[in-house]
Amino acid sequence: MTSLYFLGKTILTLCLYVLILRLWMQTARVNFYNPFTQFIVKITQPVIGPLRKVIPSIKRMDTATWVLLYFVAVMKIVFIYYYSMINQPIWSNEYLLYAIAAIAHAFGYLLFWLLLFRAISSWVSRGQSGADELLAQLTEPLISPIRRIVPPIGMIDISFMIFVFILMFLNMFAIDIVGYLWLIL
Repeated sequence: MTSLYFLGKTILTLCLYVLILRLWMQTARVNFYNPFTQFIVKITQPVIGPLRKVIPSIKRMDTATWVLLYFVAVMKIVFIYYYSMINQPIWSNEYLLYAIAAIAHAFGYLLFWLLLFRAISSWVSRGQSGADELLAQLTEPLISPIRRIVPPIGMIDISFMIFVFILMFLNMFAIDIVGYLWLIL
């Protein structure tokens, strides 16, 4: 049972990551000719394409992707409560609110991993690959305000570390607010 729980939770979390990336890439207006960007669009298009015919966009907001993201988050919450040892009903209206926490949790962890990959790739490829360009387009709007306050010290840019500390603080704060649910997401 543990292996099925791990597999289901991992698949649902990866789906959340992919949908968040698609929305984030649209918002950041990244280079859509990048192979990784094309990959994200191609794997989500079979579901989002037909959904857009039913749920139209509102101005520049991709409501079909937002609805799908929220639906996957609700599925993850239901799955976690169904397979975990918590004595909860299979469905509760609270799960609709918990889905927002699941999206925030996935976004925070995705942001952490993207920052980590960007830092490691800056040591290895030094901005020469398409992945570096994409990571910079996604994370630079979040890092640049910190860089303006705390400029690089010589050759060392500590803005990433400061942002990761902020993410860690927000994670601890979410544990204080949401409690056990945040830990099992």
